[in-house]
Amino acid sequence: MHKTMAAEQRNKHRDFTSFSIGLLEKDGEIIHCKALNLSVAGMLLDYDGACLATGSSISILTNLKELKLEIPAVVIHCNSNCIGIMFCKPQPDLYRAVTRSMRCAHLLTNSRTPVSFVA
Repeated sequence: MHKTMAAEQRNKHRDFTSFSIGLLEKDGEIIHCKALNLSVAGMLLDYDGACLATGSSISILTNLKELKLEIPAVVIHCNSNCIGIMFCKPQPDLYRAVTRSMRCAHLLTNSRTPVSFVA
């Protein structure tokens, strides 16, 4: 059963992105993904792994130049090519770091090339 969060609950501004992150599952496996959009409350990931159940607890691993984080999150939807996650707590530092680097680099928002990588 795959539920999605109602669109009216997604009230935070979203920015198109293209950066690599690690998705840490409960079993300790790290899956490398690309963030397609980001808000302070969550993100949409390009994901071609096995579907994760809505409500599953995961962590997001980031390794940006000045910001290394492990962010607890919850799966809000998953299908064959993307996964939507909601952070357990808002992440304004991550949002600022990513959107600032995107503006500085003047990258195309639909670029398929990641701007940063997970270590």
